[in-house]
Amino acid sequence: MRSIPYLLFIAFLGLSVQLLGYIPMTYAVENLDRFWSVLTGDQQTPPVTTDAIGYVGLKFQDDRTRLMYSVHAEHIGKVTAVYLYQVDKTQNGTIVLDLLHSPRELKGIDKVVDKTPQGKTKGTVSMGAAISDDLQGQLKGKTLSDLHNLIDNGTVYITIHTKDFPNGEILGNSFVGIDRIFPDFTDIGWK
Repeated sequence: MRSIPYLLFIAFLGLSVQLLGYIPMTYAVENLDRFWSVLTGDQQTPPVTTDAIGYVGLKFQDDRTRLMYSVHAEHIGKVTAVYLYQVDKTQNGTIVLDLLHSPRELKGIDKVVDKTPQGKTKGTVSMGAAISDDLQGQLKGKTLSDLHNLIDNGTVYITIHTKDFPNGEILGNSFVGIDRIFPDFTDIGWK
């Protein structure tokens, strides 16, 4: 089962290049504009026993006025919601962005969704885009730069809710900057 996140990661990278286009990578942490997260049932609180697994990719426009996202899942039940949450003091979280019901869908790109013989969904659950006006909860009236800062600080997580698991079937509790997946040249002790 350890190979599933690796395969999802590889699939995500391939899809990201196709969906989001090629943008040269930068190496300064403050310039990261792409993030991904792996979602599993064991990250839910309390943990959920499920075969479902997923990943999400986020890409901020350079000036952080726009955000594109792509959410994928395998072996998941009927999806009812996909939310980004901001961690609050009670650790419950507050919804800051709805990733399932976007008013802005990607043009000319079809979601690839299939059903398994067991009636589970596999493929792209949601793709879309957001601007600052789409932010909710504690970020309402704020900017996508504020959301970006929360992601950098590790205070945002994502949950896919389903009919069978209304409190969330799978969760990703951390986002990784795509630019930092591989070491930087400055990370090497050159002689």
